Amino acid sequence: MRKVHVIFAAIFFVITIPLVTLLYQAYSQLEIGTNSLYQGHAMFVANTLNQQIAKDLAIEDKRSYSEYGFIRTIQVIGGEENTLSELVDYPITSQYEGLVGHFQLAPDNSLRTPFLPEGRFGEILLEQIPPAERTKREEVRFRINNILNELGVKNEGIEATAQPRDSIETVIDRVYKRDPKLHSKKKKNQTERTNRFEHTSEKETFAFNAESANFDTEDTLEIPFELTRPQEVEIEPFEAVFNRNYIVFRRNVRRGSELFVQGFVVDLRVYLSSLVKNETQFYPLEKDLVLGFTSGDTDLLRFGPSDATTKILSVPLLPPLNNISLNMYMKKSDNFNSSALLLFLGFVVLFVLAAGLIAIYRLTQSEVSLAKKRQDFISAVSHELKTPLTAIKVSAELLQQYDSKMSEEKRLQKYSQIARESDRLTRLIQNVLNLSKLDGNRWVANIKKDRPKAVLDDFVTMYSKNIEDHGFELTVSCDTEVDSVQLMMDRDAVMQILTNLVDNSLKFSVKADYKMIIIELRMAVDHVYLAVRDYGPGIPQSEMKKVFQEFYRVENEMTRTTQGTGIGLSMVKKLCTLSNMKIEIENANPGLRTKIHFPPLSI
Repeated sequence: MRKVHVIFAAIFFVITIPLVTLLYQAYSQLEIGTNSLYQGHAMFVANTLNQQIAKDLAIEDKRSYSEYGFIRTIQVIGGEENTLSELVDYPITSQYEGLVGHFQLAPDNSLRTPFLPEGRFGEILLEQIPPAERTKREEVRFRINNILNELGVKNEGIEATAQPRDSIETVIDRVYKRDPKLHSKKKKNQTERTNRFEHTSEKETFAFNAESANFDTEDTLEIPFELTRPQEVEIEPFEAVFNRNYIVFRRNVRRGSELFVQGFVVDLRVYLSSLVKNETQFYPLEKDLVLGFTSGDTDLLRFGPSDATTKILSVPLLPPLNNISLNMYMKKSDNFNSSALLLFLGFVVLFVLAAGLIAIYRLTQSEVSLAKKRQDFISAVSHELKTPLTAIKVSAELLQQYDSKMSEEKRLQKYSQIARESDRLTRLIQNVLNLSKLDGNRWVANIKKDRPKAVLDDFVTMYSKNIEDHGFELTVSCDTEVDSVQLMMDRDAVMQILTNLVDNSLKFSVKADYKMIIIELRMAVDHVYLAVRDYGPGIPQSEMKKVFQEFYRVENEMTRTTQGTGIGLSMVKKLCTLSNMKIEIENANPGLRTKIHFPPLSI
């Protein structure tokens, strides 16, 4: 059997190692393909979000500095005229979802908003706004002021550094964005953000200053000439400061020697949520992506379950939001679980392979064991046949040679031995024939009503002499209630069962101190049972379930000291099954008790 172990182990490893290698390679390729698919899609989503951020900011970048006042000057056919700023409307509308409002910080750090007029002219315009609406506008300005203070946004009031006066051509180029240096830089870096310049007219300068001018008298309005002359205005790109609730977009505007801070406030969660909603709701793969916005180690906003930990992308947003990173994670889904499915199928294949090899191994082991038992059976049968035949031959030869010289008693002993050994030989052959019938399903059960007591009496009459010849005493015990009981049974099967059980007791109790065979016929609660008990060595507990196997013997075939072929109990078990009876064995200490339970009395 050791060689069989080695062969099957070798087969298992020869098949398993290539299969595991193949599964690992397939899993790795599937992981790479899945990750590449999601990474590519995540990059597409990130680019789309950044494009939307750039598009939204471009609208604000193009705004003239003068739009942050309540009144602004625009070009019309034939000249210029003053009109209200586009940012005056209330409720506030914008491409930015979650916009709180626009603001301007004057050089003295005073807060102004385009939806509330300022200065002496502003007082006249303010009176034209309904009180209820005016209150709401003032609440918005108060909210913006609190947010700016919370984020530390203020106008330091630093005067612009004096610069050499440019030529008129240079100024015109700047106004119309034709600066060669700017163009060359833009070609090198398309995302680089540079300052832009505006050139104001007298009327525009006057309107901007008139709104914010402070006067010493209430009746006159005198504005110095230096506050009405055309000026060059330098506008820096927007920067952003933020916390977990708000984003403040701000830009510095230098107007001559004065510094203004202009910008707008956006609700961070509302704006970022609108970006994600607008750009991801139409793509099926998004159901497997979790998006999050972080700043350093701080989570600002997250869309999706928190248990998704496989990060597939982390990119910063475009300036001025480059301090906010867009992170994308992958969560387990039906698509992603294809890797797990592959592993599951691989383990199923390995399990089936292992189970198949184990089944084949056990079948082979069973066949080898059965072949060994059959070999032992042949050896046992040969031995069992040889012994009575030898005894018969010796007795016959003695009778043939010395019959006339033998005493009558001696002659009768030889005749008796020949008869006894012939019966033994007949029983052995009959057992083999009966086993053949049982294995070939050729045993015909003849079940009919009969009295168990009558069957037992017939057996005692037939077999008691053989028991006495072996030097044993037979004791029969029967409950009185059983005398007249009739049951459905196979008489021949019961006789064969009793014969085999008693034969076993005679063989294995040959060295017992108390040589007695006890046969009992008892009435239980709902059935009748037969019990055969001896005073031999019994059966080890570990062998109890094995003794019903064909050709199995507790002793080793090479060292056994008892007669037998190992088919007795196996045949008893099969006969009980065919006759609707049950067999039970137990150690009686000393000896062995075997019970045969007949079908219930109600049947």
